[in-house]
Amino acid sequence: MGTSQKVSATSTTSENPIKSNADDLTNALKTAPRGLKWSDNNFVKAKFDGNSATIVSPSPENPNSKNTSVIQMTNDHKQVGGIWSNLTSGNFFNINEDQTVSMWLYLGFYKDNDVSNIAGTRPGDGMAFVLHNDPNGVNAHSVGYDLKEKQWLPGNGETLGVWGTDWDFNETKVANIAKNAIQNSVAIEFDTYPDASKAYGDINNGGASFDLDGVSGQHIAIGYPSNPESEYNVGLTKIPTYLQHSVEKPDGFKNDSDHDHLPTPDLKYFYSLNYLTSSSGLNLVDSKWHHLTIKWTKATQRGGLADLAYYYDDKNLDGTPKEPITSHTGINPEVFHSKDGRIYWGFTGATGKFTENNLLIFESLPSFVDVQAKPEIWNDNSNTTVTEGSHVNTKDKLTYKYYLNYVGYTRRWENIVAQITTPDNMAFHSGEIIYKDGTKQTIPDTAFKQKVIEVKLNRPLGLGKDNATVILHGDAATTSTTTLKVPQAHGHFSGDNLITDTEAPAFMIDPHTIILSSDTKDTIHISKKKDVNIPSKVDYLGQGQVDLSKLTVYKKVGDGIYNPIENIIDKDGNFTLTIKSSELADDSTPVSFYVKDNSSTTNLGETPALNRQIQIGGTISFGFISDNISFQSINYGKNQQLIPRLDKCNVDVIDSRAKGASQIVKAVASPLINKSTKKEQVFDGKLIYREKSDSPIQDLSNPVTIFQHNKDSDDTDTQNITSNWTKDTGILLSTGKKINPAGKYTGTIQWSILDALENN
Repeated sequence: MGTSQKVSATSTTSENPIKSNADDLTNALKTAPRGLKWSDNNFVKAKFDGNSATIVSPSPENPNSKNTSVIQMTNDHKQVGGIWSNLTSGNFFNINEDQTVSMWLYLGFYKDNDVSNIAGTRPGDGMAFVLHNDPNGVNAHSVGYDLKEKQWLPGNGETLGVWGTDWDFNETKVANIAKNAIQNSVAIEFDTYPDASKAYGDINNGGASFDLDGVSGQHIAIGYPSNPESEYNVGLTKIPTYLQHSVEKPDGFKNDSDHDHLPTPDLKYFYSLNYLTSSSGLNLVDSKWHHLTIKWTKATQRGGLADLAYYYDDKNLDGTPKEPITSHTGINPEVFHSKDGRIYWGFTGATGKFTENNLLIFESLPSFVDVQAKPEIWNDNSNTTVTEGSHVNTKDKLTYKYYLNYVGYTRRWENIVAQITTPDNMAFHSGEIIYKDGTKQTIPDTAFKQKVIEVKLNRPLGLGKDNATVILHGDAATTSTTTLKVPQAHGHFSGDNLITDTEAPAFMIDPHTIILSSDTKDTIHISKKKDVNIPSKVDYLGQGQVDLSKLTVYKKVGDGIYNPIENIIDKDGNFTLTIKSSELADDSTPVSFYVKDNSSTTNLGETPALNRQIQIGGTISFGFISDNISFQSINYGKNQQLIPRLDKCNVDVIDSRAKGASQIVKAVASPLINKSTKKEQVFDGKLIYREKSDSPIQDLSNPVTIFQHNKDSDDTDTQNITSNWTKDTGILLSTGKKINPAGKYTGTIQWSILDALENN
């Protein structure tokens, strides 16, 4: 089923300084947002006579849109433009998968909407986003037979280049209208001129009635252009796409001078569109760029409906979000008659006797790259996630994380630049980018001198489940009396084939007159039977001077209660909190403490609590390990080959022990077996390990040392022990002398860690 949204708009009477399409184009190019650069390999300009689509460049005065291509679909009267994805280069829309595509639209400038004014003073007609599987492929467009010119022409005006043509008032068959549309298609139209003619004298073989039913004013609407009866089912009834109307000739009617060549039959036929869903009464024409996101959610079962949703005007030019005009429509995928689910996508645009600049800028291509950008804020003081509208304390240490998860599909996301705006009441001082294999890229200090922190990623995000995390470390602002708001932190990520934005949540900073800090790490490593000393400091954030020695420290160990400790703070706020070894568990113990003013005279309140984990000896364990290791196809022309791995392998080891601790990681592999046959087949060959390309081969049938390491600091250490493997090193597949029957052979690798030095 579909949903629609009624929207109202308020018009203004202020005079528009833009007076012509040329002025309007200049304005559009000066204000154009950043987008993708046109490539003839990715898109094709449809080959039909008079295709008005052309590529223009943004103004040199607009540095924000460098390397951006603006596609101008129309700029004059009675034009038709069409561009399509190039399936042969892998640019397609896959209806069997969830897909997202985004772009910017510009639909001209406001003109006088007084219909009595001369032709050319009103905007028209608009553009359409189209999905199709027309036999004409990249040359698809609507057509019509012009009775005056006596020739077939591309459909202009109300057809927007995609709907069928209503150019014969003697036409009585709906099917003849539909067959002139782009076939096997779905269209989302952005219609700037409502065609609602129904008077006898206005039906003149030019098509001017498509918007007679169900919509009003400028609108966005969805429908099936090529279907006389829609495949959008409601119960057992099919909804027709084209509705037939007729009007009788008034007594004494005569054609005006512009149409005196036309006959005057007793009855004229004309057609309107019966949209699936629509949003009416919009202001699409305002000399501004508007962002559009289109999402396709695949059908969950054969014969079911997919969901086609649009989000019009969903973000500002700077990438920050807006409340969009949106609609969800159920679409029957069978309308495309596609065997593999891969169909064309693109835009058409058209004008009639009225005109406008129909412009667009692509921002993402659905089959090339899809990346999900998700933000998170972590409060390092409280070890909690900061959510929208939540509260932190003054001077809390906060970590912003922007997760970039590569979803698909056929190309790498390259030349990625991250731009993160520092929100008010936050100060960032350092950061890094962590890639999937654990590699760290440090963000230079110079980046933090600007309001917008900009950094280029050192590597692309490639095929497979690749990811990177952009991490920023900072402090909440200082406030002793007033609650402060930290707005959303905008993250903008641009690269080849995709530009995307996201917002880290907004939150509040609670004021405190006194705050507590300690330079110790969150986890403190000690030996057995040793006391713990935690040097700390309490600071006064108010005006004047205060004797901080009168404050009280409250300490909690493990699951106990907070107990007061007096007279350990000096007048400047320095103190050392001591935890006796007898208070600690054998392995790990949480400790929490805060400082409070119990005096009714000064009444400084209390600090937020600090939390530390006391770790005796530390631990070592495995972290993330790849589920599978696959190998390249085997060439049976040779025997005793070494077969490289097909994918990256990841084996993380996490070591929280003290500096100097040693580790040895070993691996042993089972035989490879094909279990899909009646009798299990054992692979003639084995898994082997080679440290370097010229190192001896070691048979993994027995435990083999893969990695050895001595810790060089007390910090918790996470290492991917396979990060240095190449196609010729690491775990490889060695084939035997026999030819193995075709099939999938599987086995298991067992990993183990030897704690080489006994903990104290």
